[in-house]
Amino acid sequence: MAGRGLHHVTLISSDAERSWWFYARLLGMRLVKRTVSHQDPGTFHLCLGDETGRPGTLFTLFPWQRVQRGRRGACEAWQTSFRIPAGSLDYWTRRLNMADVHHRVSQTVFGENCLTFEDPDGALLALVEAGLPAQPTAWRHPEIPASYALQGLHDLVLKVREADPLSELFREILGFAEIGRHGGLVRLRAHDEPGGTITLDGSGPLARGQLGAGSIHHPAFRACNAADQDALVQALHDRYGIAATEPKDRVYYRSVNFRSTCGILLEIATDGPGFDVDESFETLGRSLRLPPNLEARRAELQRLLPSLPTPDI
Repeated sequence: MAGRGLHHVTLISSDAERSWWFYARLLGMRLVKRTVSHQDPGTFHLCLGDETGRPGTLFTLFPWQRVQRGRRGACEAWQTSFRIPAGSLDYWTRRLNMADVHHRVSQTVFGENCLTFEDPDGALLALVEAGLPAQPTAWRHPEIPASYALQGLHDLVLKVREADPLSELFREILGFAEIGRHGGLVRLRAHDEPGGTITLDGSGPLARGQLGAGSIHHPAFRACNAADQDALVQALHDRYGIAATEPKDRVYYRSVNFRSTCGILLEIATDGPGFDVDESFETLGRSLRLPPNLEARRAELQRLLPSLPTPDI
C-alpha cells in the first residue's frame, strides 16, 4: 500500500485574530478557507497552506477563544515542523527577531538545520532546511521572497511511551517506512514531498497531557479518494481491531477518525475535492464559507464568531 503522508495538522489556539496574524502574516501561509467546526459551529476552522491548500501543506486551527493552555504529555503530537529552502535560516532568524519571537538555531538529531520556537499559545514549531528546491506552489507573500517561503509540512513529532507499536501501524497500514533511529526517536517517511515525514519519540512512562491552547488536536493522513479511505479503515479493523468513525463529508475532503494503538486521535482525509469547490482561486479564504446544512444559521453564526480581518494579500 503506497505511502501518502500527512494531509494536515490541526492545532487548538485561544485567539483567532492573533493566530491568523502569526501564521498568515508572520509565517506567510495562505488562509485558504475560513469555515467553522462541524461539531461546534460557533468556532472557526481556519485552514492555511500553500496557494491552494494542497494536502501536505495544510495547517489548520480551531480557535477556542480564551481556552486555557494545554499541558503536554504522552500519546499526543508535540511539534510541527515546516519545510523551508536551504539557506533560509538567516532570513527567518531576522524575521522572528523583528517580531520579538524567541527562537533557537540548532540541528536535529537527523542532521537537519532548523529554527525552533513557539507560537503565542506555546505550540512547539520548527522551520527546517530541507535541502530541496523551492516549491512552485508556495504562497507568494509580499513580504517574504519566494526563495525563503514555507514549503509545507516537513515533520510531525508524536510523543509516545513506546515507539515500536505505533511505528508498526504507520508502516503496515499507512505506508510509511523507517528511515532512521536515534535513542528513543524513530523517523518514518512516506515520500520526499511536503508532509511525508513523521517522528515517533518514545518517552517511557510519561503522564498523559491535557488538551488546550497550543495542543495539536489531531494530525490527518492522506487517502487518495473514498475507496482508498475505505480500504485503510478495513485494514485497521482487520489487523488491529480498530474501529474508525463513519465517513464524514467535510465539504473539502471526506474524513474518518480513530484512536491509534496508544490512544492518539488520528484522522484519514481524502485528497479531494479541495478548497476551490465553493470559491475561486483568487478569493480563497476571504469570506466565511459554511457547510450547506448550516447556511440557514449564517446570521446567527456570524454574530457568535470573533472578528477576523479580511486578507489583503
